[in-house]
Amino acid sequence: MGSVRRNPAITERPEAERPGADRPPLAVAPASLSQLSKLAPAAILLVVLLAVYIPVLIEMVRDWIRDPNYNHGFLIPVVSAYLLWTNRQKLRAQTRAPSLLGLLGLLAAGTMLILGTAGAEVFTQRMSFLLMLASLVLFLYGWGHLRLVGFPIAFMFFAIPLPYVIYYGLTGPLQALAAKLAVVGLKGAGIPAVVQGNMIHLPQTSLEVAEACSGIRSLYAFLAVGALVAQATPIPLWGRLCIFALTIPLSVAGNAVRVWGSGMGAYLIGPEATTGTVHELFGIVVFIVALGIFVLLKKVVGKLWSSAPSSPS
Repeated sequence: MGSVRRNPAITERPEAERPGADRPPLAVAPASLSQLSKLAPAAILLVVLLAVYIPVLIEMVRDWIRDPNYNHGFLIPVVSAYLLWTNRQKLRAQTRAPSLLGLLGLLAAGTMLILGTAGAEVFTQRMSFLLMLASLVLFLYGWGHLRLVGFPIAFMFFAIPLPYVIYYGLTGPLQALAAKLAVVGLKGAGIPAVVQGNMIHLPQTSLEVAEACSGIRSLYAFLAVGALVAQATPIPLWGRLCIFALTIPLSVAGNAVRVWGSGMGAYLIGPEATTGTVHELFGIVVFIVALGIFVLLKKVVGKLWSSAPSSPS
């Protein structure tokens, strides 16, 4: 048999000198495994949670589509998700300290869901979803994490339509209040006007402050914006609550100005001035002006609070 010839230009290297011989086998870093092990329970429970609540959430989205008062519901979860994203570094750095109190919250949320389903009370079912989310965070991660995600979860309340009992309990008084304030403004402008419930009687015509003009839509929007602004203001909790409370009188006053503008248009031009594009544009302008006043008052409250002597929280 012939001998095997070797190319003299090719020299064999010892095993230890071969490229990559010192590299260990590919493996998942321990840190990555640790993070996955921490996220796995939360991911599994979140999937189960969504599976349980999917009928409730689908019906709520339908309400957002059907009812113009709650069209803003599509925006609320997006804002909450953004707030969570901005806190992602703090959440990663927060020490995990699970609390058994979260288990009580989970049981309470489950009870609310069962009772709401049995009684066909959708508001209770939807509120149980928020309680379930908060309790899940507390049970798996602890109070530190709940403090960071508490506001984004609570902010989603503004996406939940009010119960009809509360809704109609608010719209009636708001309609009457808007009519009374508008008549005060009309009389101040020298226009004879009489209010009767939610009706405004002018010399040539009468206007009805309808349900759509009660201001409940702008009030809900104002409350949501006020909550965001108050949360972002670096002052103690009581100061932020004061800022948030300013949204209620400003919203009511803004709606009264809008009704007053309709009365002025009906008196000077005719009933056609109370509908159409001009009427809608006037309402948008009033809302923007009221929002500007709110931002100005927020700055004033913030400065007054920060300049006041410090006191125990």
